[in-house]
Amino acid sequence: MKQIFTLLLLFLTVGSAFSQTTISGVVTDNKNNTLPGANIFLKDTYDGTTSDLDGKYSFTTTETGKQIFTVSFVGYGNYEDTIELTSGAMTINVELKELFNELNAVVITAGAFEASDEKKNTILKPLDIVTTAGADGDIYGALETLPGASKVGNDDGLYVRGGSDYETKTVIDGMTVNNPYYSTLPDIPSRGRFQPFMFKGTVFSTGGYSAEYGQALSSAVILNTEDMPEYSASGLSLAPIFVGAFHTQKFKNDKTALGGGINYTNLALFDEVYVPTTFESLKSVEAVEGSLFFRQKTSKTGIIKLYAQKESSDFAVRVNDIDSLPLTDDISLGNNYNYVNISYRELLTKNWGMQLGTSYSSNKDNIIADGFDVGRADQSTQGKVAFNNAITEKIKIRYGAEYQYQTYDQNAGDILFTVNENYAAAFAESDIFITNDLAGRIGVRAEYSEILDKTNIAPRVSLAYKTGKNSQVSFAYGDFYQTPQPTYLYTTAVSPLTYEKATHFIGNYQYVTNDRTFRVEGYYKDYDNLVTQEATDIPFVNNYFNEGTGYAKGIDVFFRDKKTIKYADYWISYSYLDTKRKFLDYPEEVTPTFAAQHIFSLVYKHYFPTINTQVSGTYRYISGWPYYNPNNPQFLGDVSPDLHNLAISASYLTSLWGIFTVVFLSWDNAPQFDQIYGYQYSSDGMTRVENRAPIKSTIFFGVFISILYGEDRRVNDIDIDKSEE
Repeated sequence: MKQIFTLLLLFLTVGSAFSQTTISGVVTDNKNNTLPGANIFLKDTYDGTTSDLDGKYSFTTTETGKQIFTVSFVGYGNYEDTIELTSGAMTINVELKELFNELNAVVITAGAFEASDEKKNTILKPLDIVTTAGADGDIYGALETLPGASKVGNDDGLYVRGGSDYETKTVIDGMTVNNPYYSTLPDIPSRGRFQPFMFKGTVFSTGGYSAEYGQALSSAVILNTEDMPEYSASGLSLAPIFVGAFHTQKFKNDKTALGGGINYTNLALFDEVYVPTTFESLKSVEAVEGSLFFRQKTSKTGIIKLYAQKESSDFAVRVNDIDSLPLTDDISLGNNYNYVNISYRELLTKNWGMQLGTSYSSNKDNIIADGFDVGRADQSTQGKVAFNNAITEKIKIRYGAEYQYQTYDQNAGDILFTVNENYAAAFAESDIFITNDLAGRIGVRAEYSEILDKTNIAPRVSLAYKTGKNSQVSFAYGDFYQTPQPTYLYTTAVSPLTYEKATHFIGNYQYVTNDRTFRVEGYYKDYDNLVTQEATDIPFVNNYFNEGTGYAKGIDVFFRDKKTIKYADYWISYSYLDTKRKFLDYPEEVTPTFAAQHIFSLVYKHYFPTINTQVSGTYRYISGWPYYNPNNPQFLGDVSPDLHNLAISASYLTSLWGIFTVVFLSWDNAPQFDQIYGYQYSSDGMTRVENRAPIKSTIFFGVFISILYGEDRRVNDIDIDKSEE
């Protein structure tokens, strides 16, 4: 009986073996990369396995006939095929197609440093700006530590990649901002009007920016204001030269918020301590500034935002008249500025979004130079509508239109020059994700200027390819147009003027992780139709033409590291620039007075948790700018000395009566470097004056108090974490 049972078992086993099928193969992706851990199985059975480290698999099944063979892997589309099972062996090699994943997809950022947008590449946040030594809490001051950007001498404005200051535009919630800097006089530095904590996101585009924006030959600083505040809060700022207070009220329905602030500045004490060397202060700067904001959520996805700002300031100085030394000129400046921005954003459907916006600004500078009125004023009204639509998960489009009405006035004694401009534009742009690793952006912008009576069409294209998990290469091309500055439009030109034009070619490589950023970018910018001028026999009147040309080419390098040194954050930037242009009264193509060949910045911040203090230092090197020397037959053949600056600061986090408090101390140009921006010559070339900073070195001290209602604002781990961000 035992032998019969054994024989029966043997026959059953042999029979089973004859009906088995072995299936094996390799699982790869469409780039021929093997996929370990893929699930391989026969549908509706228990037969299957997973791929090994080399993507290989093998399993045996006793199933017969037609079966559904299935392979799945996270991030890839499932593979299914009907196969016929027969005894023996089968080899099935499977190639899986990667699914589109927006979070892992390549980011189209050629020519742009994006900040405070966590889904993209974070470069600078508001906290970065206010804790960067030498920036003095100024957005533009912090941007000057990034590659491609520079400040020139005592001038206000942001100079980018060989472009003049007027070639950079500031945009807030989609609206172009006139006069983003406080009004000042020549050779007296200024700073940006807007506070960094107003904004949740910042894109600093050094070229190749979106077709949504225009009227900027070189660069765009695109700022997006905060939505709903997280808490109700009050704050107080105290310093020897200013006092300020603000309050934010977030209502209990979590749908409404209202707030505002007021600041008073008086530099009388500053002028007593730091006597300017380039001018004599006749009246110290005195300014009053007020702001108001309102937020209203209209739905889960909709919000109305309003921001308004009003300023009034005045000061007076006495400067040397280089053509009539030791005579001097007395100049006074009184400024009034108003700005209002209203925007509405709503998600209309799952795939459709809309943004509406309008803004109004007015700026008036009452400038009197030795009794002669050279005041100026401008007003701007804007409206804009934009729609975005996710046609598919791989194709997104954005399009819209805008309109601006602007007026400009310029006094020359009793003569008043006026320019009125109606400007209209439309744009359309599409982001196309071909794969997770390859994406393109194709856009076009059309503009019409009434004062020029001309239209332009500006195509723009970007392409990005993901070379690794954290790296990518990007390329961009685009045409950019700008209406000539109002100064050149006050009088009738010999021939009608047209748009100035710049064509951008950009290529970059970047490697970005949560704690490190490396970016290198090369560019070439071709200028055409730049405004040139020719003097006439009529005072204050020149003839203007579009006969200027030029180019700018170079390389920018940026590295930021928040990981290597505990509690430390530092970034290094370097820019090389080769540029020449013929414009204004330049007789030939030469390197302009605002272009330095080499710029280097090192920013280092270190937090000491045991004493709740952050220390920051910023070193800057600029190789010098060309300047005009009438005694040199080569036009702009002289270059100013190399410029060095080291600024240091410290922020101490503490608690006063249980209220969160920051004590701030900064020292600009601490080593007392002798900073000469160039030389100014008298008209006969016999007298030379150094062009240098009014104050060689300054120290600033301030206290900032913040109350978040319902929160214990004693210094705690949250504050330490925030200071490290």
